[in-house]
Order: sequence, then structure tokens, then C-alpha cells
Amino acid sequence: MTPSLWREILRRKSVDAIKAQSDEDTGPRLHRVLDSRDVFNHGVAAIIGTGIFVLTGVAAANTAGPGIILSFVLAALACAFVSFAYAEQASMIPVSGSAYTYAYATLGELFAWIIGWDLLLEYAVGASAVASGWSAYMQIVLKGLGLHLPAYLSVAPASLPVGHVVATVALLLAGIFCFARTVGSRSDATSGSRASVWLYRMLALALMGFGAAFGLDTYKHLTSVDLPAVLIVAFINFWLIKGVKHTAKMTSVFVVIKLAVVLFFIAVGAFHIDTANYSPFLPFGWSGVLTGAGVVFFAFIGFDAVTTLSEECKDPQKDVPKGVIGSLVVCTILYVLVAAVMTGAISYSMLGGTSEGAPMAKVLDHIGLTWATPLVSVGAIAGITSVLIVLLYGQSRIMMRMAKDGLVSPVFGKVSERFRTPVWSIVVWGLIVALSAGLVPIGELAELTSIGTLFAFVIVCIGVIVLRRTEPDRPRGFRCPGYPYVPVLGALLSLILMLSLPGITWLRFGIWMAIGIVVYALYSRQHSRLRK
Repeated sequence: MTPSLWREILRRKSVDAIKAQSDEDTGPRLHRVLDSRDVFNHGVAAIIGTGIFVLTGVAAANTAGPGIILSFVLAALACAFVSFAYAEQASMIPVSGSAYTYAYATLGELFAWIIGWDLLLEYAVGASAVASGWSAYMQIVLKGLGLHLPAYLSVAPASLPVGHVVATVALLLAGIFCFARTVGSRSDATSGSRASVWLYRMLALALMGFGAAFGLDTYKHLTSVDLPAVLIVAFINFWLIKGVKHTAKMTSVFVVIKLAVVLFFIAVGAFHIDTANYSPFLPFGWSGVLTGAGVVFFAFIGFDAVTTLSEECKDPQKDVPKGVIGSLVVCTILYVLVAAVMTGAISYSMLGGTSEGAPMAKVLDHIGLTWATPLVSVGAIAGITSVLIVLLYGQSRIMMRMAKDGLVSPVFGKVSERFRTPVWSIVVWGLIVALSAGLVPIGELAELTSIGTLFAFVIVCIGVIVLRRTEPDRPRGFRCPGYPYVPVLGALLSLILMLSLPGITWLRFGIWMAIGIVVYALYSRQHSRLRK
């Protein structure tokens, strides 16, 4: 690779240029209507999901015992290192895009593309898995009410050719990209330009035709569909299109519901703690505590999506750092208290299992509050719904920012005049997530969410170090404490957790990254706004 090519693909966009581009974008813009409370709610919505209802008890039973309390403290400490790095970058670069935008300002365009491509996969797979989990909990509630969905409407088909599903989505997306390049072409263009437009339209029709053919073959193998998962994705995308203020209000409702359930459990369970259940406190030793920290670390994943709110905050330099750190502190306290109540009210060995007898429900049954166990399902549904909102929201904003930088089709960067939201980005990715959740068994693919998130953590922590060296005098609304040790530790801990994931996860991650490099070479590098 020639030096000039290296310079081209590693070109950086300065912080001033990123801010100026956000201010100079023509057409409708995102509404700056959110405050620190909205960001805090978004953070709580992202962090508190099924982890607090299921993962706490499972990790206590299998890895740490009552020492799970210390596991949460250690995991929160690791997340704190990363959250400080996110808070500093968000205070300097108050635009949507999260780790993608930060990488553009610190490590260059190729790294920005890689992390953006990675985050699109992370949010898509994560949202699909969360939607499937939402469907499972909702069906439990429906069964309790005497309503039973037929099998062909309640689960994803086990024998569906996943390769055909991927081919269908890829070909249809490629067709949409080609057609999008012709949108807005002028009628008075030169003959060569008009020929190019018709060529792209013909190519788009061919690609979508092949996609439809694969889709038809897939349909022949279709034996069932997870309808509740599809419907919840469609419902949330409807609200995302209506505007960020509507989304913030809906998120607040779900946050209040699940916090009420969690606080009810803590308040009631605290009166039934038997200190004898804390002995032995470390039945699996300190190694169990460390293993437990690795398990429950993933209960905190999600706060990174909060920084995609930056461009819609009234005062992002202050609101985003407050929201990110505040939500992490509050969620850590709640996790520790729930763990203390769970392992104090019942023996840790009885907390395993992830079925209807979820750990929190087991504790309520054990202390004689069987009537309250349905609250666990209500809280879990509220928690999962809010996580899904955050993932779908974050994905659309990252796609929008990549489009505005010219790395993907500009149609994804268009903001609706009426709703002030990136409608194309929301709709297209909403369709992909709905199809994945309804038709593809997620299984081990969910681990891709973890490796993608941890990779973003590494990039953001390194970015803080780069900007401290290249732009030390730039004003920062928030400064990462303990520099340089905190960002270095954040990057190292994230990398260690990445290395602990199975080899098959690394293989799938590598394949996705390789596809991304090809897309960058064939399209993004030539259409980059920074290049022009």
C-alpha cells in the first residue's frame, strides 16, 4: 500500500470540522430538545434490562455466590473507566455518531468506517436478540391471561435457510443503495449523466429482482414467524419516526415502570434477609468473583448508545456527561442492592435458571409473595422494551452521520421536514431488525453484540489519549479523571474481555469486518465528503 493511499484512508476530520459540518448541514435538522434528565433516562433504559431480572441470580448461583455483590462493583469500575472516556469525547464533539464520530476525529477515516460498520452490526443483532426476548416474556404474560398464540406465530422457524435470508436482505439493500444514487437527479443533466442514472436504476432493479427470488425461495421454507418480536420492532420504529421528544416520553414511562418494580423488590426483600445466607460469602473464591464480574459486565453494556443523543441535546457538553455517568452510578447501586437482597433472602444455590421461575420471582415466591411474581414479568417487559428503543435509536443516528460524511448513501442522512428524524435510516434498519427477530433464531449470534461493543470501547479509550496529545488545549466540558491511567485501563479491560469470547464469535466478527472493508474500498472511499 502506497504512502499516499495510507494518508488518504487515515485522513482525520478535525473536531472543528465536525462541529462546523453539523452547523452547516442544509435542509431540516435534528431538534435540540433534550436535557440531562432525558439523557439519564436513556442511560437507565439502556443498562437495566433482563440483566437485573435474570443475570444477577444466574451469576450468583453458578460463579460467585453472595460475592456477586463484589462482582458488580468490579464490573461497574471497569465500565466507569470507559464511561469517563465517552463523557470526555461527547463533551468535545457534541454531534450524533458516538464512537464512529470520535474515531473519525482521532484515528482516521478507515477506523471510523470500521467502527461504524461494527456498531451497525452490534445494534442490529442486539436489537434482534432483545426483540426475541421481549416476545418470550410477553407470551408468558399472555399465557397467564389465558391467551395462547399458535406455534406458527410464536417462534422463529428452526429450519429456515439463514444464508438465503442474508442474501435476500443484502441484495435488496444493494438495490436500494443503487436506486438511492439516482434520487434527486436533475432533468437537465448531460446525456452521460442521464445514461449513468438509467444504468444505476437498471442495476437496482436487477439486484432487487434477485433479492425477491431468494426471498421467494426463503418463503417456501417458512414454517413459522415470531410475530410479537416483529410487532414490537414495528411499534417502536413508528415512535422513533414521530420524533425524539415522543421517544423520550415513551422511554421515561418504561424507565419509571421498571424502576418501580426494582425498588419494590428491594424494599420488600430487605425485610426478609437472613445473614446466614451470606455464609460462605465467597463459595467459589476470589476467582469466582472475577469470573462473575466478567459475566455481569455485559449487564452494563448499552450506555455507549447514550452518546448518540448529543446532536439532539440542548447543552450536549454538560447534559451527555451528566447523563452517562449519572445513569451508570444509579444502575450500579440498584444492581448491588438487588444482588444483596437476592443472596440474603434465599440461598445462592437456589437462584439458577432463566425460565418463568426467574431469580427475582423465586425470591418473591420464597418469602411468600407469590401474588407479586407477575410484577417481575411486567418489569422485565418494560426493561427489554426500553433497551430496544435505545438500540434502534442509536443505530439510526449512526447511520445518519455516516451518510452525511458520504460513507453510505446520502438518502440515509436525510432528515424529515415534518418529524425532524432520519426516516429512511429508521425504516430500513427497522425492517432488517424485524426480519431478523421474526425469522432467524438468534442463538450464539448475540455474542456479536458483546464483541462489537467492546471493540468500540477500545477505540474510544484510545481516542481520549490521542486527542489529549494532539489537541491538549481544546476546551473540554468534562475531563476524564486519572489520565492517562483510566483510559488505558478501560482499553485493556475491554480487550481482555474481547479475548475471552469464543473463537466462533471472532470468526463471525472477522467476516463482517472483511465485508465492511470491501464496501469501503468500492464505495465509501470514493464518496467520502472529506475526500471532496
